[in-house]
Amino acid sequence: MKMKTKIKSKMSRTFSGNFTGAYKKFTMSHMREHPTSPEAFLPKPLNECKVALVSTAGVHLKTDRPFDVDNPAGDHTFRIVPSDVSEQDLTVTHIYIDTKYAKSDPTIVFPLPQLKQSAKDGKIGSVSSINIGLNGGILDTALAEQDSIPKVAELLLNEGIDAALLVPG
Repeated sequence: MKMKTKIKSKMSRTFSGNFTGAYKKFTMSHMREHPTSPEAFLPKPLNECKVALVSTAGVHLKTDRPFDVDNPAGDHTFRIVPSDVSEQDLTVTHIYIDTKYAKSDPTIVFPLPQLKQSAKDGKIGSVSSINIGLNGGILDTALAEQDSIPKVAELLLNEGIDAALLVPG
């Protein structure tokens, strides 16, 4: 991470902690509806569903290319995280959240062991073999909407995912 990005990250985290009311002005008004998208109803009971984990906390394998936090528009790409990964093989790259604790315990932002336990306990049917790491610090969402999100949706659909647990970052 460049020094300029480190300073920007520290300033944004300090600002958000001290001026929480400033974020009330952010809206989703720039988003457009997608009437052709499937409805969000579960096709079967949750205890029969195959569930994927999707996090915007910048989670990825240590062997993956880190998210480009130096890009002023944000990094709209995604990383595939297999379900058989160990916590020691994960890391977090994000500009707008303090990653110190998430790097020492990735389950804070990527609760894969907890999801696996839910499958063992019969609360969900199974855990997807693939899960998704995204970087939530995207200021220009056009590329995410046009490129990454359709790819992720197709990937999850092709894997037979019934539901996704979304974990913000």
